[in-house]
Amino acid sequence: MILFLDFDGVMHPFGCTIALYFCRLELLEAWLRQRPGLDVVISCSWREAHPLDEMRSYFSEDLQPRVIGATPVVKRDEWAQYGGEPPPLRFEREMEVLSWLRESGEPWRPWVAVDDQAWLFKPFCERLVVVDGSVGLTERDLDAVDQAIRRGAR
Repeated sequence: MILFLDFDGVMHPFGCTIALYFCRLELLEAWLRQRPGLDVVISCSWREAHPLDEMRSYFSEDLQPRVIGATPVVKRDEWAQYGGEPPPLRFEREMEVLSWLRESGEPWRPWVAVDDQAWLFKPFCERLVVVDGSVGLTERDLDAVDQAIRRGAR
């Protein structure tokens, strides 16, 4: 099973000060330690400015090997080479998740995503747990992730 993880609005409240960055990480890490078969792939915008090794280093040493990658970035400007305006991207984070799965060599692996921006996924995506971005990750959200995992494990 793979957990696709956003940072802003999940690991800390969206728009918070730097002092609060990753204030929800301890909660996530305790939860991950109880689920040893779950790997993490970073799906947040931070991957555009921070290398994977740096983002992996935010996690405790025992969990760093389970941060196995980051989703690719869907580039809107690639359409310019075809002489036209890019079409509006819809559900781009889900597209990036599916691209990562295809490129992983294990596209059949079950997955769940935790994000505070539902519009980046198709409506009613059963694999998505939407977090209140003004708060960040809570135990209730992690219960919802467990439910999504059980649905995906069928």
